[in-house]
Amino acid sequence: MRALIAAFVLGFTMLVAPMALAEDPPSEPGAATSDVPKDAAEERATQFVGVRGPDTESVPGGALLLAAYAIVWVLLFLFLMRIRGLQRHTAEELERLSAEIRASGSR
Repeated sequence: MRALIAAFVLGFTMLVAPMALAEDPPSEPGAATSDVPKDAAEERATQFVGVRGPDTESVPGGALLLAAYAIVWVLLFLFLMRIRGLQRHTAEELERLSAEIRASGSR
């Protein structure tokens, strides 16, 4: 049972994790690549360099929120099923012991 739960959680995590990865914007054609070495002056540039592109995050927050809630609900459900199984086992053991006590008392 633990292996099944672990496999389920791992599989679900592997499906959700790629959504959390931010993608780099595609580079413009003809733009300099990062493989070109820069000289020291370019590395220490102190002038303002404008940035093109949106000022928004590229991580989908809604999907991550729903995934987090889904994981919490699944784990809660599995926990409750485990507690139910333990309670059933305890009730069966109590019934067995009660039957043994009744049987030994009637002798």
